[in-house]
Amino acid sequence: MSKIEADRYELAPEEFDIAEVLSVTAKMMRLQAEEAGLTLSVDPLDDPIQVTADRKALRQILLNLLSNAVKFTPSGGAVVVMARSLGSNLVLAVGDSGVGLDPEEADRLGQPYRQANNARDIDNRGTGLGLSLVRALSELHGGTMSIASRKGVGTTVTVTLPILKEAMGEVVSSADDMGVRAQIERAQAASKSLASAG
Repeated sequence: MSKIEADRYELAPEEFDIAEVLSVTAKMMRLQAEEAGLTLSVDPLDDPIQVTADRKALRQILLNLLSNAVKFTPSGGAVVVMARSLGSNLVLAVGDSGVGLDPEEADRLGQPYRQANNARDIDNRGTGLGLSLVRALSELHGGTMSIASRKGVGTTVTVTLPILKEAMGEVVSSADDMGVRAQIERAQAASKSLASAG
């Protein structure tokens, strides 16, 4: 974060399939999610999505978002990560069935040293730099970050980046059309059905 603030962070763009980064970051977070009693799922892509971006930065974006989602979601909940194309933009979304936020609190997040007050316990709370780093890395790519949250329902953080190798058409007309909430509900239903069968 200090490198970004000092304009000393340089992107190292390369071409890769975003599915690789989704898979790697989900694997890195899966054990933590399982230990917290959560279902973590990656929504599969119908077709490869080739991007030109800093692979390490995108991995950091997803790790920070997944880490936050796991931290703020009570046991029995679900976390979903999705990617879609929107013209020449890649749209990444991480949604959870966690505690959610008031609109004012959601507006504050993404600023350095600001964090939500409802982490699972005080020891799990960090510096508040996670979302501000996501926002900064997104903006370095010419993109944006947005937060949609409802108290008691959950939170979805969406990152939109103009990094597609070639425009892929309107696969989604907006980030809202990705169906994150429906995917979370399906994941929770599948988890409950497995638990009852066991």
